[in-house]
Amino acid sequence: MKSSFSVSKIDDINLRKYNIKLKDYKNDVKKILDILFSYKELKKSKIFSDEISKINFDISFCSDNTIKEINNQYRNKDKVTDVITFSLFCDDENAIIYRKKADLGQIIISVETAEKQKNLNNNTLRQELLTLTTHGILHLFGFDHLEKKDYDFVVGIQNEVLKNF
Repeated sequence: MKSSFSVSKIDDINLRKYNIKLKDYKNDVKKILDILFSYKELKKSKIFSDEISKINFDISFCSDNTIKEINNQYRNKDKVTDVITFSLFCDDENAIIYRKKADLGQIIISVETAEKQKNLNNNTLRQELLTLTTHGILHLFGFDHLEKKDYDFVVGIQNEVLKNF
């Protein structure tokens, strides 16, 4: 499976303040994808069907204020969160699949919240961002965690992937 993704900022968050180097981050995301593509447990996702040979998605960094606005506008939750994923599931009637390329959606990460959470999770900022990124990618692949067994599955895969960093 081939993949492409873009990484951007959606507000004036200063990534240098957090020592985030987009080139290094992009290399980490490529590694995450390589690892995820090797997991047999994920093959039940429609993105691994013969209909799709390439996936595309976006990752955006932002501040707490911006993610709070997005969370309020799209999820009716007037609070800051760490990551929001807007998924265009491949098995949804609104899926965008053209010439075997699937556009999966967008992951939005609050760098400020990741910075605050890193110590709670005994992580570096890099590890926290990679945790949120992996979690978001799994959502883009169609895995959710509305039930405990699904949560355990998503977090289990996420933790396995992050052992490689």
